Amino acid sequence: MTNISYTPATELLARFRAGTLDPVAVLDSLIETAQAQQATVNSAASLQLVQARAMALEARRRYADGTARPLEGVPVIVKEETAVKGWPRPLASLVFKDRVARENHPIIDKLLDAGAIPYFQSTNPEFCVLGHTWSKMYGVTRNPWALDYSCGGSSGGSGAALAAGVAPLATGSDMAGSIRLPSSLCGVYGFKPPFGRLACAAGDEYLVQAVEGPMTRTFDDLVLMQNVLAGPHPSSFTTLPYTPLPTSYGDLKGMRIAYSPAFGNPTLADDIHRNLMRALDGLRRAGAVVEEVELDWDLAEINAVLLDGLRAVFVDEFMRDIADADADQLCGYADAIRVQGKGGPASLIPSAVLGRQLHRDMHDKVWGKGYQAFICASMLTTDLPADQNPVAEPTIESRGHQYEANLGWCLTPPFNLLNRYPVLAAPTGLSDHGVPTGMQIVANAFDDETVFRVAANHAKAGSSALFVEQFPPVYQQAQAAVA
Repeated sequence: MTNISYTPATELLARFRAGTLDPVAVLDSLIETAQAQQATVNSAASLQLVQARAMALEARRRYADGTARPLEGVPVIVKEETAVKGWPRPLASLVFKDRVARENHPIIDKLLDAGAIPYFQSTNPEFCVLGHTWSKMYGVTRNPWALDYSCGGSSGGSGAALAAGVAPLATGSDMAGSIRLPSSLCGVYGFKPPFGRLACAAGDEYLVQAVEGPMTRTFDDLVLMQNVLAGPHPSSFTTLPYTPLPTSYGDLKGMRIAYSPAFGNPTLADDIHRNLMRALDGLRRAGAVVEEVELDWDLAEINAVLLDGLRAVFVDEFMRDIADADADQLCGYADAIRVQGKGGPASLIPSAVLGRQLHRDMHDKVWGKGYQAFICASMLTTDLPADQNPVAEPTIESRGHQYEANLGWCLTPPFNLLNRYPVLAAPTGLSDHGVPTGMQIVANAFDDETVFRVAANHAKAGSSALFVEQFPPVYQQAQAAVA
């Protein structure tokens, strides 16, 4: 069982069906990994083991009597923000330390109905408003590839737990890059669906910048999980009908792909650019015509407008529940947003206006020119400390460049304004200091299958050897100890 930590869900399912693996033994092995990583990576908000072990026994019975479901017996990581009835849900805040979820998020219902076993609750930053993952409640979650560095956020606990080998599937959520940033920094795959593809939680129907989505170590597992999560749910009136994604894809012959490494930003790190170019060469070998286009987007403006829109539809309203007397319990980055909300009402209108302008630019230079997909990096630098504090340290310096510490290093926010665009984050390799790098694969509104087709060919090209030939040091050390 020593290698089970990095076995894909697709393989687990095949071996469960063949009777060569037992769901109970797999869960027990992963629990050991989950407990061991906590001393270094610290990606667990809680472990929910009693119910999980009962579900593993049920999975064993179902395989024996031929009633196994699509994800029967597969352990799953659940982001703390994603509600599971009866599980703690404080949103990493001491202010809400006693809160417990009263009902499941729709995607949890879908996972349970498919036979998956949610058991590992992963960390997120307080109120999910930071691109790293640390809080007063949970401490610092670190990157398994390089412990001093950030695992990203706000789904950083899910990304780190995947990289640490505690389960093959994880949930994430994304309102400014919170799936794509940790997916890229942890070397895994993540999908930000277009709004309406997955059922949202009740009350989030107008929070269109934000969506839930799957995170996995392998491309095939991403398809598997997305096909389970997507589509209507009885509690949602915004979800579109869903046709499952194919499980196999042809090459890219005849496809034209546009790329802009960083929307014209000159501070893109050389190692991220190098890995991106290698990935694009892999797509060319698969038959695609890949050409650079010029996009000159003002990232600072995009970030400011997106954050103002999030304040208007979510953040300010949420922060009103926090009394001034409780402010000392907040992390500095959360309190800064709370204080900002007292300065006056925010508006969603600039987000709508800027989103329309960005789409017109994409149409003029990409979709209207016959390109079917667009690719860019996920961030400008990976030189990000795990405990980076944008309030105390408002500027990040790396290799002669300076970045605004909150979102100034991120290339993800444009596609939260363009929130009907599907965006898939895929790993591209390791940076010079051992942290994974990633790229975003983008398609026009609701064209999910195109981003999966491109990602399938990227995976086949082998441009990234992460979790194939290269594994995080925490795993290598564990294997050495076993040997």
